Amino acid sequence: MALDRQACDCCCIRRVKCDRKKPCNCCLQHNLQCTYLRPLKKRGPKSIRARSLKKIADVQVVTENSSATIIKVPKELIDQCLRLYHDKLYVIWPLLCYDDLHKLLDEKYSDCCVYWFLVSLSAATLSDLQTEIESKKGTSFTGKQLSSLCMSSRQEFDDFNGSDIFKIMTYYCLNRCYAQMSNSRTSYRLSCEAVGLIKLAGFHREKTFESLSFDEQQLGRKIYYLLLLTERYFSVYTHCATSLDTTIAPPQPEIVTDPRLSLDSFLEMIRVFTVPGKCFFDALATDSANVSCTEDSLRKIWRELHKVPLEIEPWSYGYVDISFSRHWIRTLAWKLVLRIKGMRISFLSNSNNAHIPVEIARDMLEDTFLIPNNLYEVHGPGISVKALEIADALVDVVNQYDQNMESEAWSFLFDISKFIFSLKHCDSILVDRFTTKCQSALITLPISKSLDSNDNLKEIVDILP
Repeated sequence: MALDRQACDCCCIRRVKCDRKKPCNCCLQHNLQCTYLRPLKKRGPKSIRARSLKKIADVQVVTENSSATIIKVPKELIDQCLRLYHDKLYVIWPLLCYDDLHKLLDEKYSDCCVYWFLVSLSAATLSDLQTEIESKKGTSFTGKQLSSLCMSSRQEFDDFNGSDIFKIMTYYCLNRCYAQMSNSRTSYRLSCEAVGLIKLAGFHREKTFESLSFDEQQLGRKIYYLLLLTERYFSVYTHCATSLDTTIAPPQPEIVTDPRLSLDSFLEMIRVFTVPGKCFFDALATDSANVSCTEDSLRKIWRELHKVPLEIEPWSYGYVDISFSRHWIRTLAWKLVLRIKGMRISFLSNSNNAHIPVEIARDMLEDTFLIPNNLYEVHGPGISVKALEIADALVDVVNQYDQNMESEAWSFLFDISKFIFSLKHCDSILVDRFTTKCQSALITLPISKSLDSNDNLKEIVDILP
C-alpha cells in the first residue's frame, strides 16, 4: 500500500511525476535503478507549536475586542443616564444640560465622537452615583462596564486629526470614571490627554473664543476650568507641575429657573482653586518653596477661603466639594508655610502656627454635621483624601506643642479619623503613609481596619498615646 502512495527515490529527487510502478517508466527510460528506500512522510496537519498557539490567542482577543465595539449602548439606557446627570451631577461638573444632551442623542447617535462622549458621560454618571441602569429587555450596565467599553474602543475616537470638543469631554469623563475606581494612575493619564487636546484646540488662549458663539464659548470655558481643577488636584499627589492657568475668563453666570442648572457652585469652586494661584500648586508638586509663594499670598489663601458663600446650600452636592476643597487648600498652605524659612514667625501673628490645622479641623467637622452622608459617595476618593490631609496635619501638631493645643488636636484627630474610615473610597498608598506616620508618633488610630471597608463602624476606645 505504501508504494501506491509514494513516488520512487529517483523521481522524487528529480521532482518529476512517477507512475509508482516497480520499476517506473521514468527510471527505465533513463536507465536508473528504481528504488523505494526513503521513509514515507507522515501526512496530515502538523502538531501546533506554542508560538502558533500564542498568535491564535492574540488574534482571537483582538477579534473579540473589535466585535465588542460593534454592540452599541441602546439609546434608552443612555437617556436614563443623561437624566441622572442632569438631576444630580450637572451642578458639580456642568457640561451640557439635558435638553442639549438629548438632542445630541436623538440627532447624532451615529456620529462616532458624539456617541462615545455620551457613553463616557453615562459611565461617569453611574460611577459617581455608584449605581447601574437596566433596560426593559433586561440589559444592564455599570459605570465600570461602560468605561471599559470606551477604553477598548478608543481607536474609534482617539485621533489627533482634529481637537474636537467631544473628544476632550470624553477624556474628562473617563478620567472621572477611573478616579471613582481609585485608579489614580489611569485617571491622571486620561486627564493629561484631555489637557493636551485643550491646547491643540487653542482653548488656553482667550483669542480662540472670539469667533465662537456664546454657547460654544460657555462650553469651552467650562471644560477648560474643569480640567484646571483636576490638574491642580493631581499636582499635589502626582508631583507634576501644572500647565493650565487663568489665561481665559471663566464661564458667565447663567439665568436659570431650574436650580439644578445653576453655575453658582461651579464658579465658587473655580474661585477656591484659583485663589492660591498656579505657583502654589507648582510649589507643592515640586516639594519646594516657589519664590512667588510669598507670605502675603498665603495669608490671602487663609483669609479668602475661610467661609463658604451663604447662597451655597449646605445640603447640596456643590457644597461638599467647595467645603472640603477650601479646608484642604488651607491645610496645604499651612504645610507650605513650614517649608519656607523664616515665615512661620510672622504668619498670622503666631509663633508656631499650631492653631491653624486645629482650626481647620474644627471647621471641617462642623461641616460634616450639616452634610447628609449620601452626598460624600458622589465625590469619590476626593473627599477622603482631603480629609486625610487635615488629619495628617493634626499628627504634626500632637506631641510638639503646648499641652492645651495637643489635647485639642487629639480630640479632632480622633473624630476625623472615624469620619475618614467611614468613607467608601480612599487611596491605599496615602492611608499607609498616614498610619505609618501615626505609628511613628506613637498614635493609635481609633479604627484598625482597612479604610476601604464598607462595614458598619463600631465604637472604638479613645486614642492612646
